[in-house]
Amino acid sequence: MLDSYVHSCADVVTPPDADFLRDWVYDNPVLADRRELLTRWLTDPTPREDIAASMGIPLGRLLRSFNETAPLADPVRFRYRGVPFSVVAMAGTCDDVQGDRFPRFGRPVTLRCYLDDETLLPQGMFEAADWNFMDAGRPGFLGYAYGVHHDSALYLAGVQSDLAVRYTYLFQGRGGETEVRIGDEVEVRGPDDRYRDHVPVLRRTFQRYWIQIMFGAVLAWARREPGLRELGLLRFDLEPEESANGHVVRRVYRDLPERLGSPTRCVRVEGRCHRYAMCPLPGVADYLGARWQPVDAG
Repeated sequence: MLDSYVHSCADVVTPPDADFLRDWVYDNPVLADRRELLTRWLTDPTPREDIAASMGIPLGRLLRSFNETAPLADPVRFRYRGVPFSVVAMAGTCDDVQGDRFPRFGRPVTLRCYLDDETLLPQGMFEAADWNFMDAGRPGFLGYAYGVHHDSALYLAGVQSDLAVRYTYLFQGRGGETEVRIGDEVEVRGPDDRYRDHVPVLRRTFQRYWIQIMFGAVLAWARREPGLRELGLLRFDLEPEESANGHVVRRVYRDLPERLGSPTRCVRVEGRCHRYAMCPLPGVADYLGARWQPVDAG
C-alpha cells in the first residue's frame, strides 16, 4: 500500500529502480548451491523448521544458508564502559530480508556484534541464545543489526539481541521451558542452571546497556565507511503488544528516536513510503557519550 506519510514528510528519498532480490540473492555467486534454500525461504510460507525437516537437514545448516550470504569483513573494535567489543560487517542479507520489515533498496549490510573478552562469560551462554544461528562461527556473539547502505546513509531495518532479551528465560527459569540452541538444532528445554551464576556478569557487561552497545557497534563500523554521514532506523508499524510502554520493540524503534530528536525521512520503494528516523553520526556519538570509545584508528 502507499503509506499516507509520503504526503507529510518534508524529506523524501526515491532510490533508483532495481531488482534487489535478483542482485543480492538470486544472482548472488557467493550463495552457489545454497541459493535454492534461500530462494525457498523467500517464497515458501512453510515454517523454517518444517523446511529443514522436509529436506532432511539440521535447522542450523538451513539458517546459516540464509545468514551467511557474503564474506565477512575484518572486525572493528570498540569499548563501552571499558568492556571490549567488536563489530563484523557483511555486505549481504540475513534471513530477516523475508517479510515486510526489510525495505529492499540500496546495498544490504548485516552487522554482527561480539564480546571480545572470552574470559568474562562461558561460550555456552552465547550459543544457547543464538537460536537464529547468526554467530558466523565466531565466539561471543551478542546480537546484530541489518539494513541497507544508500548514498550517505545507513538505513537500519532491525537491531536485536536474543541474548539480552531472553536471558531470564534461558538461565533463570522465567516462563518455564523455552527454545534453546543445542548444536545444530533448536530444542525446547528448561533453564540451564550451569549459567545462573554468570547472569550478574552478563547484566553488568552487556544486558543493561545492550541497546547502546548495539548502536555503538553500528557507529564503530559506520564512522570508517567513506561518505557515510547518517543513520536511519525504520519506523515500521508496531503490533499492539509492541506499542506497550517498556516493550523492547517500542524502546528501540520509538523511544530511542524520540530521545535523539530524530526527524522522519520517507524512502519510496515500489510505490510505498518507508519511514526512517534519521540521525547524523555525530548525534549517535553524542547519545553514546564518553562510555563509548573506538579502538581502531579510522
